[in-house]
Amino acid sequence: MAKSKLSTEDLESRVLGELQAQSGKDSLAVGTLKYLRTLAISVGIQGPTAGVIIGPAIIASIVGDPGSLSQVLALITMSFVAYAFVIFSKSFNTSSSVYAYNAAAIGPRYGFTSAWVLLGVYITFAAGVFASTASIAQTFFASIGVGGYWFIYAIVGAILAIAFSFLSIGISNIVIFISEGISVAIITVVGIIALAKGGYHHHGISFHSFSPSGASFSLLALGIVAAFGQFSGFEGAATLGEEAKDSSKAIPRAIVGSLVASGLIYIFFTWVSYVALASTKALANDPAPLVHIANIYVNTSVGKIVNLAGTISAFGAQLACINAAVRIIFGIAREGKAKSRALSFLSTTTKAKAPKGALILVSVISLAIITAFALEPTANRAAALIIQFGAYLILIAYLMTLIGALVYVAKNRDQKSPIVILGVGVVITLYIIYKTFVPFPTAPFSYIVYIAAAFVALGVAVYSIPVIKESLANSQILRITRERQAA
Repeated sequence: MAKSKLSTEDLESRVLGELQAQSGKDSLAVGTLKYLRTLAISVGIQGPTAGVIIGPAIIASIVGDPGSLSQVLALITMSFVAYAFVIFSKSFNTSSSVYAYNAAAIGPRYGFTSAWVLLGVYITFAAGVFASTASIAQTFFASIGVGGYWFIYAIVGAILAIAFSFLSIGISNIVIFISEGISVAIITVVGIIALAKGGYHHHGISFHSFSPSGASFSLLALGIVAAFGQFSGFEGAATLGEEAKDSSKAIPRAIVGSLVASGLIYIFFTWVSYVALASTKALANDPAPLVHIANIYVNTSVGKIVNLAGTISAFGAQLACINAAVRIIFGIAREGKAKSRALSFLSTTTKAKAPKGALILVSVISLAIITAFALEPTANRAAALIIQFGAYLILIAYLMTLIGALVYVAKNRDQKSPIVILGVGVVITLYIIYKTFVPFPTAPFSYIVYIAAAFVALGVAVYSIPVIKESLANSQILRITRERQAA
């Protein structure tokens, strides 16, 4: 007689029990995070306040008039990727995020490679946001008469974020949540005032940025590609698989909640920027349109406050990226801790239950990355180059997870509708990747593409290290998760 499939509740319970047994005294703070603190890491990685300070100008420079429409289409597009993460996270969760998800669906090498790629995203995003934070902070301090080289601001912000990461995840995430909450509240007031005053020269509220305005689908697709990068990060909650309370409910809700919240913030403030400034050309040429809008519609003091809000938001983003990265390392290293001193070190925790060994590694790598760009003349230039590397990688991580979820659903003989939705998501993501790389980026971004491809290949090779391959191939977690796929 065929064995019945493991229920979701039993699967989640057995996975968590096995993880705690593997961790021993070096466990994470299991089940301590309620919904809002789980949500915080995803919203933090997205950093919507810092993003909307400059994001609308980027979109306007690419697509022209239909900038808000591009944002709406990007939100719809990204929802297919979010659906893949929801499919997995409703079944089981671990700190290793896509490793466990994709390994359960296709195999440990596939899972490890996808986790390696996403890890590269989080570490480079952290380093890139060190520079972004420095750029916004440098502008703010300059406005109050304080100068300084951008790299100094970057290092100070990085050290503060790393210090917070060594504290409990509860403290880290409440810092992220408060940082973003205050920042969003400040910019919302500015946006409402600009709309209440009727927009530019009181010409009234226009919704032209939601209209195609004669733009070709190909041009809109380029806008979607740009916005795609702005919305990414919603999946960060999956790295809290062990620390979230009732994870199979909290994490899917956090994934959806963060995507919708950040998407609406981007759409609203992109629209406000089109309404509040003189023209699309003026918006595209404005380095910080939201600060400019605050200066025009309120006063320069509020403009400085908006700049400060962006700095606070960016700080929360780098903290969230670090926390996500270290949990992926911790979750994978734990699988082989009994066979390797290095892996054992990477799976140690602090008294506050933060991944100590992984934090040290991520700190060293992220600081090394930002230091390598210390001679760049501007922080924005450094941030663009670093973050673009992560932006290329995250497309690969998303595609691999969509494919993984498609296979997982098919193996579990679930309803056909998820297969159709995920299949559409795969096609859309492939098209986004096509529009990203065709025509091929010019230098220096072409070099970044090659480096990103080499990084993915390195991940495939790292899996072949005997201690890693043997540990992951014989993973008890994978054995348990595969039981759900039994007939």
